Amino acid sequence: MKITTSEIQSNQSVAILAFDVSKNILNMTTAIGGQRSDHEFPNRTPQIEIQLLAWKQRAQMAGYSQVLVVCEPTGCYHMTLLATAHRLGLKTAWVSGESVFKMRAIETNDSGKTDLKDPHVIHTLASMGKTLICRHYDETYALLRQWHALYEQADIEAVRAKCLLASQLKVLFPDYDFQKDFLYTRSGTTLIEHYGANPQQIVKETKDRFCLQMKQAVPRMRQTTLDRLYSQAQSSVRNQQSTRLVDIQQWRFLQLWEDCQRHQSRKAEAKQQMITLYHDLCLFDPSLPRQQKDVVSTFYLARIVAETGPISDFTTLRKFMRYAGLNLREKQSGTYRGKTKLSKKGRSLLRKVLSQAVLPLVKKKGLYGPYYHNKKAHGMSGTKAMTAVMRKFLKLIYGWYKSGGQFDQSRIFTCESQYQCAA
Repeated sequence: MKITTSEIQSNQSVAILAFDVSKNILNMTTAIGGQRSDHEFPNRTPQIEIQLLAWKQRAQMAGYSQVLVVCEPTGCYHMTLLATAHRLGLKTAWVSGESVFKMRAIETNDSGKTDLKDPHVIHTLASMGKTLICRHYDETYALLRQWHALYEQADIEAVRAKCLLASQLKVLFPDYDFQKDFLYTRSGTTLIEHYGANPQQIVKETKDRFCLQMKQAVPRMRQTTLDRLYSQAQSSVRNQQSTRLVDIQQWRFLQLWEDCQRHQSRKAEAKQQMITLYHDLCLFDPSLPRQQKDVVSTFYLARIVAETGPISDFTTLRKFMRYAGLNLREKQSGTYRGKTKLSKKGRSLLRKVLSQAVLPLVKKKGLYGPYYHNKKAHGMSGTKAMTAVMRKFLKLIYGWYKSGGQFDQSRIFTCESQYQCAA
């Protein structure tokens, strides 16, 4: 169940249960009965259920029609509390950590933090209606977000493993100077599978034998590439003295190679799951955008929706922008005029996905190519121009969804009044 700021401000019959959440303990403050009272109990499902049911009954006896459970996001420790509250039919909401930090200094005149102070501050914020909607997703949306988190984690680990792999290769094969992507081609994979990228194993064979082995696995491999590899292996072994030390270096290299392959496999699996789930969502909600060549793929649509959740939850474009942290923030005081910057208060991962999605669109012949390069030609930095494109693209996704129709490129750079006149 959801509760909005306006509901709290307009409805005085909402009983607020404010929680400070830790791994094992919940500290709660409430004002049911006319004055605030503090309570503490374990962060475990049976105890939470007993306490919430008891406070729900007390609230009803005191004349309250609704009970609101509110807390700060904690990463994972809040999940049991909010899931139990949602199952018991209570309303749930967030307060931002930044708001709690700033309100704590105002309410207590003290910069210190304790588990007893925070519930009071959270209760004050909730009483003022300074809460955020706590969204409980349907199963398909929840699965999509979870698979996206797994994809992102695998991607981070894959990048890390590739960096370590490149460093280890320099130790094992010092004079290897091919481009970093060569290892992940069929030729590079064959070099690793047959020789472990170990120059000592390469030079154990004659050059003709080495070329024959590689050609059998990769028939179209160039002779110049083979000559270059063998020459680099010969020069690399000159400073290598201990075979046992090189064996350890090769073992570490192969270990990192296996890590890379494993993370890439996890990424591929997560990607396929997300595409399948997005197709399922399209059957449930036909207004969701579909893949459009040279604009956006199904996979990136799935990544965007995984972070936004149901787009229907956002009644205005402004709210959609704020959720992504792409809304603008001004600084002005008297005659001072600061720079207008992004708030960056929303989901950072959504901004990352948007930046990756629009990157191919800012080429000179891309959808936003003229727009992007015109911004740069007038003195705007590449970073700011890319941010402007991200805002345009998010607006495109929102309008595309709200229209419920097919993609129409002619409307992208046409304002609504011009479009209505043309119609």
